[in-house]
Amino acid sequence: MIEALGQEIDAVLDPLLSRAFTKKGKNKFVKLGAEECEVGNTFKLYLQTKMQNPHYKPEIAAQCTIINFIVTESGLED
Repeated sequence: MIEALGQEIDAVLDPLLSRAFTKKGKNKFVKLGAEECEVGNTFKLYLQTKMQNPHYKPEIAAQCTIINFIVTESGLED
């Protein structure tokens, strides 16, 4: 989990967001910067922001599921 994101997401996270994993044997790896890191089969990435209405680039929004927990039931009905 990465907390307190701002309006911009660091480009180092692009391989994780786009799921650019490589397989070596039975293991999956992702290249973060200059280092290759092993990724477990149950790996999940959660990005959290305290911004009320964040606007991310379209390519970032297409790669993520954005959930707004501020929305209320009456707001959805409107």
